[in-house]
Amino acid sequence: MSDTEMKQMEKAKEDSAEVAEGNENKKEAKTKDGSEDESSSSDSDMDDVEDASKEALQMKQYLELLGKIQEDKYNYDSYVQLLEIAHQMTDLDKIRQTAEIFSSVYPLSPEIWLRWLKIEVSIASSPEQLREVDKLFRRALCDYFSVEVAQEYAVLASKANQELSEAIWDALIPTYGLHATKGRSIFGSYKEDFLAKNEDTPERLNRLARIYEQELKIPLKNMEDSYIEYKLLCEKYKDTLQDLNPEKFERRYRQAKELLQRMLPFEDRLVALDPHCHQERAELYREYIKECGAQLGDDELQVLYERSVADCCLDPSVWSDYLKYLNKYPPDEDEYSPSLVFSQTALDLVNRALHNCPWSAELYVEKMRIYERTKRNKEELLKIMEEVATVEFQAPEPAVKVWLEYLTYLRRQANFEEEKEREILRSNFELAWNQLGRSWGELADPECKILQFWGRLEYGPLGDPLKGRELWQNVMDSSDNSTRVGLWIEYAELEGTRGKDPTRKVYRKAINSEGLNDPETLAAAWMRFERCNGSLEQLTSCQEQCIPMIQAYYKSLSQQRASKGRKSDPKKEIDQTQSTKKKNLKRPHDQPSFGDDKDDHFKKPETPKKVGSTLEQSTKRIRLEEPPVKEVDVSSDNKRVFFSNLSFDATEEQIRAAFPELRMKSIELVYGSSGKSRGFGYVEFEDERDVQKALSFDRRPLDGRPVFISSLARDKSNRSNKFKYAEKFEPNKIFIKGLPFEASSDDVRTLFEPFGKLKDVRLVYYRSGKSKGLAYVEYENEAAAKNAVLKMDQHNMNGFTITVALSAPPPRGNPTATSATEPMTSAGSSLGGGKRHVIKGDAKQMLSTMVPTALLRKTGGASASSNGNNPPTNKPKSNEDFRKLLLK
Repeated sequence: MSDTEMKQMEKAKEDSAEVAEGNENKKEAKTKDGSEDESSSSDSDMDDVEDASKEALQMKQYLELLGKIQEDKYNYDSYVQLLEIAHQMTDLDKIRQTAEIFSSVYPLSPEIWLRWLKIEVSIASSPEQLREVDKLFRRALCDYFSVEVAQEYAVLASKANQELSEAIWDALIPTYGLHATKGRSIFGSYKEDFLAKNEDTPERLNRLARIYEQELKIPLKNMEDSYIEYKLLCEKYKDTLQDLNPEKFERRYRQAKELLQRMLPFEDRLVALDPHCHQERAELYREYIKECGAQLGDDELQVLYERSVADCCLDPSVWSDYLKYLNKYPPDEDEYSPSLVFSQTALDLVNRALHNCPWSAELYVEKMRIYERTKRNKEELLKIMEEVATVEFQAPEPAVKVWLEYLTYLRRQANFEEEKEREILRSNFELAWNQLGRSWGELADPECKILQFWGRLEYGPLGDPLKGRELWQNVMDSSDNSTRVGLWIEYAELEGTRGKDPTRKVYRKAINSEGLNDPETLAAAWMRFERCNGSLEQLTSCQEQCIPMIQAYYKSLSQQRASKGRKSDPKKEIDQTQSTKKKNLKRPHDQPSFGDDKDDHFKKPETPKKVGSTLEQSTKRIRLEEPPVKEVDVSSDNKRVFFSNLSFDATEEQIRAAFPELRMKSIELVYGSSGKSRGFGYVEFEDERDVQKALSFDRRPLDGRPVFISSLARDKSNRSNKFKYAEKFEPNKIFIKGLPFEASSDDVRTLFEPFGKLKDVRLVYYRSGKSKGLAYVEYENEAAAKNAVLKMDQHNMNGFTITVALSAPPPRGNPTATSATEPMTSAGSSLGGGKRHVIKGDAKQMLSTMVPTALLRKTGGASASSNGNNPPTNKPKSNEDFRKLLLK
């Protein structure tokens, strides 16, 4: 324990002993008085004696628990029992003292804080007492995010003066007002306190309207009730209220309400989850953040992280997720925030995390990295290691992880040109190894990660390869490291700094080790080394040692399989071979190989062909194994639509949330053979009329991609949303290209609306939802379109020069070919130009891509006829003619 904790414990013991002694004296006095005058004793005296006995027993239990805590600092239950006895003693000083002892080791839970704070709030009356209780509340809210504690804090605000009350609400509203299901109650308490402390003036009403507007732009459950209250307030005092912006307010309110619809399913699932399902709750919060995080503001998202660590405080991975977020989005140092949540740094958060999970090596590692990023000195990081030394890890792996991180930090800070710093680094490696050995014995670091790291540095910047070899020999002699081929190969490569012969010795020793997990890879590595560095004799010697060992290895594998009675299945062998090739694993047995070496010793025996196995039989066999084709039920097509261009991760819940206006009976996403969505599917509705409504939502975004919604009519001529491609000149429509990619339909409408009344504006997008920089604008009349072309062509829009022309789309399909006698035009294509004519050069180029080169040479020469005087004929050649020409 620390000195502060020891002093707290000793003081508690002394105080408890004095109280126990005083109670005993009272008891003796009562007993003595009773013996002198038994006739005057009363029931109250007996009660006093019983109370004194009860207090003495409680004090005895209290002292015993203090002794237990001194022996086992991290026994959480002992602290809970100690605090419970303090409450039973109804001694406020004892409750305060015990709570401080408890909080020095573990954070107090919201329930413990509430029990204590309610007592403090009830007795606080003077401004000084209220300020002291305010400090306690701020400590409580720094431990955990708790709406219940925040609501009790609001009670303190109602008792406090104006200055302290405003400070309390400044801390509560920006944070706890964002809770999706309980934030509205915080706003309710705020409005009640505001109305109670302010007179009925126009300023009071305008401030109340601002509070409502602040509340209604946040997605809060039952926000419709607050909306009605706000509307009634605006209607009743419409002449008094100022700076109202109904359009802006309505837009924000709709956005908040739409976001709430996406959040409520997760909130309902959190409420329905059993309190003991900690892992499921953590996963649910991760899913919640993943699905809604992009739409939430920074503050709302951080509140969601705060709720996750409060509900899953003993899960280090949840704290790690929160730390990653805070490292990515740290608080603005230049901006003051009265909120207790948004002002905390990554260091504050990691200290909170370690207060909850002191056994987590990952959190200690993160704390070291935060210290290094903030340029703390070595002495401060050494204090972290001293703190780690007091932690009783349940296994050696966490201690090894922390030591590796600390040694890595020292390596980054070391100046290897200084002999003194090299010795300091070596002494720290030795300290780590010895301390782990004293704590865990042979179980400490069985893979010898500390020694591996130390050895690598000795081969490298520490500059002592002999020391490195000694360390790696210890590594390979420990546990089952001698069976791990990867370690042997790394050892050999490190020995390469000492020369070729030391490397060769390592390979020779490695290949003779028993129980190697991948001898083929080791043999291949040694053979590559000898090909690059060895003589013919050395390469031959290597092969003579490797080949028998590999053969024995595969023979033992075959014997093991045979002993298990496995039957050979050709189909499974083929599948296994293909999967091993894909994963770069070992090749199938009976075909060992060494990298690129093709050795005659390992020729795969030819597989005997099956008699009577024909292509037709093979085809029949394959077809019989294919799953039957599912028949399509077209009877409900009039109630179905086709959804496409979906994200591969889109779920049914996301689709329903993106289209809340549609009453979807069922959603059938189409999945590939891998089990992953193919990005399209079918939606069936309850009513046929919903189909037309769904088609009107075509290209609504979902996860940043426009969803394509089309009719499911089998007859293309009957499809209601069939694409109409205009093949004629459209004088009232203009085509714009070169637009900024971030430009929206509203931007284009604003730019072209001054030239006439618009009928339609359509931007062109890729399937991914990204703009192509193209748009069509349709006017009511031709004059407006021509005027827009004249005025806006080559206009600069946000740094982009746009081109504007009347819409004249090219014809669909191939244009009609012209005869050879008609003159050919070669007018270049231009925006809004006429039909493009095919010229002879183009036709020749297209022909050359389809006809074999050998035939093209013949087209410019004489006729293939035996009679050279006969004119060339246009008779088409048969397949036999082509075959003869190719054979020539």
